[in-house]
Amino acid sequence: MKKLLAICCLCSAPFAGAATAVSPVEVQRAVDAGEKITFIDVRPTAVFKNGHIPGAINVPAALASQKQLPPLGAVIVYDDGLGRESAFEAADALAKKTGITARVLEGGFAAWESSRANTTKAPGLKPEETPFITYADLEKVQSDDVVLVDLRKEPKQVREDAGDPRSTTPPEPLTDLHKEFAKVRGITHSPFNVPQSRQAGTSANTKPLLILIDNGDGSAQATARQLKANGVTRFAILAGGEVAIARKGRPGSSRASSTIVIHRPGDGINNSTNK
Repeated sequence: MKKLLAICCLCSAPFAGAATAVSPVEVQRAVDAGEKITFIDVRPTAVFKNGHIPGAINVPAALASQKQLPPLGAVIVYDDGLGRESAFEAADALAKKTGITARVLEGGFAAWESSRANTTKAPGLKPEETPFITYADLEKVQSDDVVLVDLRKEPKQVREDAGDPRSTTPPEPLTDLHKEFAKVRGITHSPFNVPQSRQAGTSANTKPLLILIDNGDGSAQATARQLKANGVTRFAILAGGEVAIARKGRPGSSRASSTIVIHRPGDGINNSTNK
């Protein structure tokens, strides 16, 4: 009984400053114990309609500060859990309203799904949904809660004419992820058997956010399908992969691609180097 009361206090106690997080397991225990909790889903409405926590209210993050709400008491706010931090911003805005104390669902909807908790998603086959994260968003969420999954392959130079001096031009090396994202928890080449989150203030029950990075060969999508098949939902693919990192998220080309192709004279194609 004491344990259950402690969980209830975790959900409803007021806090100062930035919103704090509570794990899906702790929230589920509080719900099972009869604690009155209101879930607020701050994802876009179109995403909310595809599946959410039963009974959740949809308040898109951008509207959280303007939305008129009654005194709801203990509120658990969640986003997709893919590193966009919108839930924390929305929770801070909601906590300023009369009669609302707000905390954030640790790991968002992805972590809730991974914990096998109930959702309104229809069972059965459905179109594949692949979550992506931009370079700019990844820069913002560098933390002990993020693990990079490096699926990139070393660049290769295709030599169609060994006699062409341009064929000796070495390809650009892969970006050093340790230097580029120094604040992330770690880097691995396999997304499986990754230790649970050790971020300060987070629960040991929450898996870290996996960011899949490839160099445009489709390996990130293939790995994403494997993760889903194993019940892992808290992951995202870095949009653009190695190219996006090399450009630091800027459009256009900042360096040569990892594959250099030299065509033989007279093969009907102008000699060129793919950039």
